[in-house]
Amino acid sequence: MSEKDGSSIHPIFAVIGAIVVSVGLIGAYLWATWTGPVHAGTVTSLYAYPIHRELSTGSGLGGVNGGPNVTDEVIVIANVQIKSTTKLPLFLNEMFGNLTLPNGQVEQSLAASGSDYRKVFVAYPALVPQQKPPLPRDITMTPGQVIDGQLIFHFPITEAQWNGRQGFDVDIRFIHQDDLVLHTGPEQKPGQ
Repeated sequence: MSEKDGSSIHPIFAVIGAIVVSVGLIGAYLWATWTGPVHAGTVTSLYAYPIHRELSTGSGLGGVNGGPNVTDEVIVIANVQIKSTTKLPLFLNEMFGNLTLPNGQVEQSLAASGSDYRKVFVAYPALVPQQKPPLPRDITMTPGQVIDGQLIFHFPITEAQWNGRQGFDVDIRFIHQDDLVLHTGPEQKPGQ
């Protein structure tokens, strides 16, 4: 065929057509195989226990010029629920608490593990009414499984810093999957 009879296609139109067909095929493949998020979750409750200690050791010891040594810390108890939304097993690995302080600085705390979890309630009996079963580490979640559990975090901050926080997130880490980050806002105050 020759260009004179008008039956040939200009090369640019052939390239554009090939691109449109390729993009359409890739889009159809992604639409058919996309499964969405593999997990979901929520922080069902959040409780903060501020600790303020002053230790006076006499004029020759401790503190500045014999003054008291002051220690402030906050223990945060988060009750969480996680759901597997995939058809594959999920391997739960670690849990972290990420606290954004009033000045924007982020403090991170690894959740208390088995024996440390139990020791918190022995050391601080006032927390016993808050105790629930802990969220287990290193478990395999089956497809569709929902697990509830409690996490305990420790931050070396004052009660005022906790109350003025910009946010608190629970970061649940899985093996071979993206993290599940559960957000809480500054509106949740101690005891909530």
